[in-house]
Amino acid sequence: MRRSRRVAMFSLLLLLSPSCKSKEAAKPAAESEAGVVLLTPEQVSHAGFTTAVAQRREASEIVKLPGMLEVDPHRTWRVSPVVEGVVEEVGAMAHDAVRKGQVLARLRSTALGEAQVAWLDARANLRLAHADRERNLALRKDGVVSESQWLRVDTEFQRAQAALAQADRKLQLAGLSPRQIEALESSEPHLGEMTLTSPASGVVLASAISRGQSLGAGEDAFQVGDLSTLWVTVHVPVARLSQVVPGAKVTVRVSGSPGTGWDGKLGSLGGKADAADQTVEGRVVVTNEGGFLRPGMYAEVEVVGAPLQSLMVPSGAVFTVGNQSYIFQKLAAGRYRPIEVNAGAPMADWTPIAGPSANAGMEVIVGGLAELKSQWLYSEGE
Repeated sequence: MRRSRRVAMFSLLLLLSPSCKSKEAAKPAAESEAGVVLLTPEQVSHAGFTTAVAQRREASEIVKLPGMLEVDPHRTWRVSPVVEGVVEEVGAMAHDAVRKGQVLARLRSTALGEAQVAWLDARANLRLAHADRERNLALRKDGVVSESQWLRVDTEFQRAQAALAQADRKLQLAGLSPRQIEALESSEPHLGEMTLTSPASGVVLASAISRGQSLGAGEDAFQVGDLSTLWVTVHVPVARLSQVVPGAKVTVRVSGSPGTGWDGKLGSLGGKADAADQTVEGRVVVTNEGGFLRPGMYAEVEVVGAPLQSLMVPSGAVFTVGNQSYIFQKLAAGRYRPIEVNAGAPMADWTPIAGPSANAGMEVIVGGLAELKSQWLYSEGE
């Protein structure tokens, strides 16, 4: 009797002993419920979880493309003489900033001088013909001048008018303005002198002349460009054409200033794909604020893709195991369930997801995934 009592007391002590409790507590929490990771309050506090809500929303992917900066051909000008001439003075060189109307070079042209002399002669002949016509017109009214004499005088006047008009057109074709032509009758005309002026404010991109050089009509002397707006040529993969549309907002970045971006837009896309690399050429128009950008620079172009409407979670909520993407749904404090999802390409801070268990409004884990993932994989491994 006493022996059986001692055995019962010993068994009770074993059940209440700390060693037995510690063995029971040491059992992994993840094993206590299939398909759900269970964490103690201490583990939750240590992980520092942050959460977000899965929601249907609209977002756009940022498509990154390499590009090359180029001069906008609508903002470049080639400056050349209209008639041949010899360079007497050069007023600007390559890389110089110039303003509209600034004299870039002065030339002396024999052909221009001859045309100016011809205009002066035609102008003088017209004055004489006009005076003779007025005198004969008065005499005709008095019946002193015969009809044949009057017709001869009037014909000479009309010829003088035509000669002046022809001489005037030649000077205009030589690049002289009406004001410059009228100034030829000043007391000291600069015959044969020709100036090349900048057609716009900008930068001299190229200069190919020096003093004493003979320039032919139409031969390039300067190239002036307005670099306030530039083009960026990009090549869009055919697989990305559905995401990249003309008019999309663009940010251009260059290696010389990595922390700075220049805003622009995708101006156009080519109508033909390159058969070799399966890309379509696009043109980005960017505003060169600050004047740092230069033609010829390589650039990284970030194009805001076409918006997509989908169920999305913050990109930090998605993780992969092997080739499968997952998110963790928070069921309650300390209870978390891994869910298989099909994840699309990240769109800025959001990632589109799809799956039978993925629903709008579910609370997902964003921060602290490492702790939760390790607990889950440990339980799965067991």
